[in-house]
Parts: sequence; structure tokens; C-alpha cells
Amino acid sequence: MLALMKSSFFQFQKLLEAKKLPFGKIIGYVFILGAVLALPLAYKVSGVFHEIQQDGQKIAAKLPDFTIENNQLTPAKENEKGFIYQTDSIIFTFDPEGKRTEKDITTDMVGNFLSIGLLKDSLVVAMPSTGTGSALLGDNQLVIPYTEAALKGLDGQHIREYLKDAKIPWWMYLIAFLVSLYPSVINLLVTLLFATLGATLQTKMRRLNLSSFENFKIVVFAATLPVVITALIHLVTMGFDGTMFILIATLFIYNQVIKGLSGKDKV
Repeated sequence: MLALMKSSFFQFQKLLEAKKLPFGKIIGYVFILGAVLALPLAYKVSGVFHEIQQDGQKIAAKLPDFTIENNQLTPAKENEKGFIYQTDSIIFTFDPEGKRTEKDITTDMVGNFLSIGLLKDSLVVAMPSTGTGSALLGDNQLVIPYTEAALKGLDGQHIREYLKDAKIPWWMYLIAFLVSLYPSVINLLVTLLFATLGATLQTKMRRLNLSSFENFKIVVFAATLPVVITALIHLVTMGFDGTMFILIATLFIYNQVIKGLSGKDKV
């Protein structure tokens, strides 16, 4: 299997040996390729984490002293005015006067990752509406009234101290990678199945003695170089259509593989 991994970069005709590998190893290799594709996306997500951390510290510096009294946001200064502070990743609202609503917080979120509001009666967190987020939260808006026991001790000083010293835990990077891995593997697997269909059509037209199952095994290793190239490009830009490139490049490499078949391999 290691020899095939090396051959997938330079010696394409040796990839024919992939048809002898057990199916379990082939599936394991699909996950390895999926992990390679997931790395750029996980890297981008990690960058968002750092950006949110830095923006949170900027917001903390602007946050005035306040406490929660009688289940309402109460500034330390009697005439403290509300404000809206925007960074590249967060829109933050401080509204002790009750001028803004929960819907306003969600509406603010245009091109930002988070919209957070400390309103008069509740804490509101709005996130981009995605399939994953909706599946986990049921909605892209989280509203926590100050009547909740967890928010009883909320105040400006504690928030500033927390955001100043807060660091991104290691498991957040792991979650980012795992969340990126799932769609990468599924998308790659679908692409490989289409490539297998194209490879099987080639073998039928050339009357080669290769089954669809054997073609799939060869195609998986033929996709190695296209996957690595796609991952490197995605580190620079995610706008590149990696799916189509992997499909076309894999079929091209597969064509180089079957050029090495001799007459005895024909039916």
C-alpha cells in the first residue's frame, strides 16, 4: 500500500497493482485522501477561531461596567448609552435602553460570523444559518433571558477578564477537523464513483479484463496526486472547483495506468 502511495505521484502504470488490495484498505485510503482535502477547510476554520478571539478582546475593551439586577441589564453609570461595535467577524450590541430587539441582532449579521447582543432583558447570539448549525441548535439564533441562573452573576468586569485571558482549547481544532472531514470524504467518494464509471466505460471499449470493483480500487490511488494538488490550491483559495479537477485528472491518470496492460489482459 505504501509503494502504491509513492507510485501514485510518478509511476502511474504501477497503480494496476491496487486491484489486488483488500477492500478495507481501499476504504481506509479514501479516508486518508478525505483528510487531506479537509485540512485546508479546517485551517480556514481555525483562522476564524483566532479572528473571533482577537475581535472579542477588542469588544471587551469597549465594554462598560454593568451588572444584572432584577433580571435586566443595568450599567454602572446611570446615563450609560448603548452602542453597536463591528469587527471583521463580530457585530456586538450593548443595549441597556431596550431600543433593539432579538430580530435586529440577527438582521445585523451581514458578512460576519457572529452577531451578539446584550439586550435589556436577554443575551442574544446569532450565527450563520447552516445545515449543521440548524441540526444542532434548531435555529441560528440563541436567546438566553437574564432570568436564567447561569447569567445571574454576569457583569462587565468578568467578561473583560475572561476574554483577555481566553485561549482556544485544542479540542476546538479537533472538532473543526472532524466537521470538515465528513463532507470532504462524502464528496470525494461520490467523485470517485463517477470516475469509476468513466474508467469502466474505458475498459469496456478497450475490451480489458477489469471489473468495476477493480477499477474503483485503481481509481482511488489514481486520485492521490489530484487530491494533493487540490488541497494545496485550497490553502490559497477555496473558490477552486476541486471536484471537477479531481474527476478529470483522475481519469487522465487512470488512462495512463491501463496503457501498461498487455494482450493477455484483454477479454
